[in-house]
Amino acid sequence: MVPRRDALAFLRRFVPAPKVELHLHLEGSVGAAALVRLSARSPDPIFPDLAAVRARRRALSSKEAFFGFYRDVCRQLRSPADYALLARGLVSRLTRERVRWAEITVSPAVVEKLGLNWFDVVDSLERVFAAHERKGRGRVRILLDLVRHWGPASAARVLDLHAERPWRRVVGLSLGGDETALAARDFAAVYRRGRKAGLLPVVHAGEWAGPESVADALRFLQPVRIAHGIRAAEDPLLLKLLAKKGIVCDVCPTSNLRTGAVSAGEEHPLRRMLAAGVAVTLSTDDPGLFGTTLAGEYRRAASWGATGAELERCAAFARHAAARTRSYRAR
Repeated sequence: MVPRRDALAFLRRFVPAPKVELHLHLEGSVGAAALVRLSARSPDPIFPDLAAVRARRRALSSKEAFFGFYRDVCRQLRSPADYALLARGLVSRLTRERVRWAEITVSPAVVEKLGLNWFDVVDSLERVFAAHERKGRGRVRILLDLVRHWGPASAARVLDLHAERPWRRVVGLSLGGDETALAARDFAAVYRRGRKAGLLPVVHAGEWAGPESVADALRFLQPVRIAHGIRAAEDPLLLKLLAKKGIVCDVCPTSNLRTGAVSAGEEHPLRRMLAAGVAVTLSTDDPGLFGTTLAGEYRRAASWGATGAELERCAAFARHAAARTRSYRAR
């Protein structure tokens, strides 16, 4: 669909303007060139060249293909310096796109699965993010990823690490991973503990599982934001509840298409969510894996017929959500 004239006018204003991005995974942000560089250290590299990376991107069509790609990316990370390489690439992208507030999800559980020391990785990342901020290029805040399919004990371990040596840049926690693996209620105690520690609660839900996944997240985990949340569109009453409670849904259109959360040819729920009064933001999720940008997500929404006013609302919701993060952190 050709974008509406008012949507194109919004995009012309949006591209050079300061931006907010809220749903962004560090491990999934790795650029193709960096991925080839990391992989080249292996005698039989998984990503020998840029064409191999592009081929994996094109092959994405399901949850299983996505997790396989993500695992292969993480396996290339062998040291804190590798994490710093990812961070430098990410802040360079944020600078180019004029993202002035970014909430980046990082997984301590993945770090430990790779045999690395979380605190050494934190030190490497902090140097990169602090340098980015000193140059006046924007603010970076961290959400600690709790990998759902590794269970509540793994999630509790993440909070143990944070309690042992708090990273001041951390503002919240986010339950990611395979949404279909375990019920939200299994993580209720972890989320209670996180809220007591002043961490903003975010939950991945309503991506591959249905509206009941979003409802359970609201009931048992009491999030301020839902990462994705698109399957809530299947339940009008649930949409009304999200709108009434002011729950923000951080939607990632390209991700939803590439991972099969939205089937090819199926209408994306974005505009239905907005029409129901749900606070929707747009983000890239895993921009390195999907080959997308924040402006690209807005362009995609425009190509689906989103109006300039709807796109402006998404940008405004993101700004308001960032302000809420700051006030939540201060409590």
